[in-house]
Amino acid sequence: MSTQQDDFLDLYRAGLAEMLTMTRASLDEFEQLRSRQLEAIRDAVAENAELTGTLAGAQDMESLLAIQARFANHQMEVALGYWGRLCEAASHTQLDAMRRLEAQTTRFNQRATSMLDAAPTGAEPMVAAMRAFLEAAQTACGMGAQATEQAAKAAEAQFETATAGIRTALADARKRSAA
Repeated sequence: MSTQQDDFLDLYRAGLAEMLTMTRASLDEFEQLRSRQLEAIRDAVAENAELTGTLAGAQDMESLLAIQARFANHQMEVALGYWGRLCEAASHTQLDAMRRLEAQTTRFNQRATSMLDAAPTGAEPMVAAMRAFLEAAQTACGMGAQATEQAAKAAEAQFETATAGIRTALADARKRSAA
């Protein structure tokens, strides 16, 4: 009986270790996201300082409006890029979490299967039910990972389409205002 208890404790320890690994990975992703946000803020402050200097040098109302239009177009591109990277990071984080969960489920199932292999005689009905449960859980996790991957790809494609539409509209507006 101590072998089953040892197996259970090993399984429990492995689950805790995997949870710690996932927590560290999530923290690393969060740190990278915050770094990108701080970089975007620094860039915005630098661009604001540049714009202020350029605007101060405007000679008339026409040049002032032209400078503001160029800056607005640039800021729109920056915003689109920022949101694109943010959405991409979110989908990659979700996809990575699902892959880790799938790997953890696989390892759990392997350890649980070895525990079930060592079950005492007479426990066959319970072992069969547990095996069916483990198989169903593995299948569900795999399907969840596939759905997450497909959703991430679809979201990225939709965002790219929307961004392309906005860029086209901006380009058309620039052409009309330049004419």
